[in-house]
Amino acid sequence: MLKKFQQEYATKNVQFILTDFEGTILESDQAFLAIKSNSHLIDIHPFFECFISIKDTLEDEIVFNCVHIVVDNNEYVTDIQFSKKDVGFLVVISDYTSHYIAYQAIAQTRNESIINGELITIKNAELEERERFKNLFIRNFSHELRNPLTSIISITKIISSTSLTSEQENMIQFLQESNANLKLLLEDILSISMISSGRLKLSENVFSLSQLFELITFTYNTKTASKGLSFEINIDKKAPDYVEGDRLRLYQVLTNLLDNALKYTNEGKITLNITFNQKRANKVNMRFEVLDSGIGISKDNFETIFESFTQLKTATENPGSGLGLSIVKGLLDLMNSEIKISSSIGEGSNFYFDISLKQPLQTSTKPILNTNKKSTKKSSKRKTDKKYRILLAEDDINVQTVLFKLLLNTGYFYIDLVNDGALVMEKLINDDYDLILMDINLPNVMGDEVTRLIRDFPFKNIKKIPIIGLTGYSFEDDFAGFKKAGMNAVIAKPFDDQDLIGLIFKHL
Repeated sequence: MLKKFQQEYATKNVQFILTDFEGTILESDQAFLAIKSNSHLIDIHPFFECFISIKDTLEDEIVFNCVHIVVDNNEYVTDIQFSKKDVGFLVVISDYTSHYIAYQAIAQTRNESIINGELITIKNAELEERERFKNLFIRNFSHELRNPLTSIISITKIISSTSLTSEQENMIQFLQESNANLKLLLEDILSISMISSGRLKLSENVFSLSQLFELITFTYNTKTASKGLSFEINIDKKAPDYVEGDRLRLYQVLTNLLDNALKYTNEGKITLNITFNQKRANKVNMRFEVLDSGIGISKDNFETIFESFTQLKTATENPGSGLGLSIVKGLLDLMNSEIKISSSIGEGSNFYFDISLKQPLQTSTKPILNTNKKSTKKSSKRKTDKKYRILLAEDDINVQTVLFKLLLNTGYFYIDLVNDGALVMEKLINDDYDLILMDINLPNVMGDEVTRLIRDFPFKNIKKIPIIGLTGYSFEDDFAGFKKAGMNAVIAKPFDDQDLIGLIFKHL
């Protein structure tokens, strides 16, 4: 019985044909091709024309692989073997159609997979290049914009301290507000770039939540009142006073949500709720909610509003860059949190998120959150008769003018100027200075390279001169690199005048 099945399966796809020495068919088992006796091999298919050229020279056998033949409208992919026998030729046709089709399908799938993989690689490379170009553009754009913005802000401040008419004071106030909005927009664009490029790092320190909320309360009582709205903040009594986390980024998230609520609310109130969720080990989880009585958002827009440069289209004009909610989403992703929303058209909106913050084990040394700059301002009015010599390395003529005016007005400084990085060492060798204000982006030799030369200089105790870097670059790793080069401190343009004066006195 087994032999019967063996023969059945062994010969199912194999056909044997016996011919004489001239190719006339003597016998065939008709396994899958219907072949008449006494016909010629060439009558089966044109492929067998090759028999004419091999019949007189064939001594043993020859095999042709992957031969495509069509017989009675049926297509076969076969291996064909010719063997010379005593009575003529034995032709063995093996039908491997299903085998070759399967193999071809596998090969095709494999090739398509390779091609798709290559396409994905190319696409990813293209996206990475686009992202790199975008971030490089933003970085350079930010840097080039900071010098003129520094000049505008500082000159506006200088003019505001002079005698002005009422009309001029109104214009100066308008200019100061515009400067503040432009500076905020610049910082928002930079934040988006840092988040998307993965260069934004969280900085965790102990800070006071209650003082943070006091600052928010003061700020938004003023902002909402100017628009005829009310502001309410509700803080859970279980919320801890001191926590450990990135205070600046949490503040940035909350202010962006509150500014967004303020933008789209024309009457009623804006509310900030802080709820204590739970405490596990030394971590507390809290919910922050920003509610408004504004125009509301349709569910169709729940996803798109978190995309960069996207704003709701409303009947009224709502100024802004469309970056606030995108920054919120990016920052909360870094904090392992997620922004959520519930809203209906005409019924206001509720943005909320849950976040875990560490609760410090010891708070005997409590940090102090400075909500004003009184201490910094005092530092610029020190009671001393000494005048300090400062070397200013800056190539932008407008920034030079602003810094000269700022420093000379204090009455404490003599100032020398160089506008080329290659000239800094010459000045230091020929004269004595108490401090250097060093722009990073100097002609010929960059400020950080000059700083390295100064720190390695063996004579005149030059290596110990304090150096404060002035830069239009604001990435955190840029700051770290400049300090690694040997700068004592770095301040980003546009800077606050009193911050710079305070920093100078700190290092003198």
